[in-house]
Amino acid sequence: MKLVLMYFSPTHTTKKIVARIGKVFFEKMLCETRPVDLTKLALRMRPCSFEEGDVLVFGAPVYAGRLPVCVSDYLKSLQGNGARAVAVSVYGNRDFDDALLETYDLLSAQGFTVCAAGAFIGEHSYTSAVGTGRPDTEDLLAADAFGIAAYEKVLGGVPVRKQIPGNRPYKVLPDSILRPREMPSVDASRCVHCNACISVCPVCNIAADLSDCGRCIGCAACVKFCPQSARAFTDEGITRTAEKLKEMCSQRRSPKFFL
Repeated sequence: MKLVLMYFSPTHTTKKIVARIGKVFFEKMLCETRPVDLTKLALRMRPCSFEEGDVLVFGAPVYAGRLPVCVSDYLKSLQGNGARAVAVSVYGNRDFDDALLETYDLLSAQGFTVCAAGAFIGEHSYTSAVGTGRPDTEDLLAADAFGIAAYEKVLGGVPVRKQIPGNRPYKVLPDSILRPREMPSVDASRCVHCNACISVCPVCNIAADLSDCGRCIGCAACVKFCPQSARAFTDEGITRTAEKLKEMCSQRRSPKFFL
């Protein structure tokens, strides 16, 4: 038996939620526990298979109401073999749309019994004015409560009974998500060439000379983790979206559990 905590988390918000839920499971299961950070391209290139007694806690952010394409592609390579799973989506205080349902469907199709699902809120990647500072203390306590309830479901091997919101077929991804984005710009007066942006990019989009390799997915990792605050979004589509989010999505939303 093993417990796998698997997540795609360029800005570390999803990682915080999965780690908190995973802590509850570890304290109860006391078994081998393995974190799998799918943010790293190398780990998305490795196959991963499970056995019937294993437990997977899986989390990913919501991009335009869906799973990131690189994550959905990876999930299709998993081999569940009857293992039990918990599905988690983390979204930027707008809506999780079809992402959690998509996660449930993909895990189920790969042979997992999905016993619990949850949608949590993180600070939006495009603007810190939406979902500011989340997941916060209240969110982490909610993750504890969800972890306890999810563990009971996993222990009994009972599939999710509450209907997970979403539509089949899933919402069509816009071209702005499917095509590579304009990479966040670099302020040359601030940049000290520390290469932090290169190391955190989940799609290896930033070349050694900091040029754009044409694979940007707009995850904002290079913006958030630049120690000199030398990077910023200049893509007009992203800046317009950020302004609309600040106008329409300021009211606090709460985590939702599906057990």
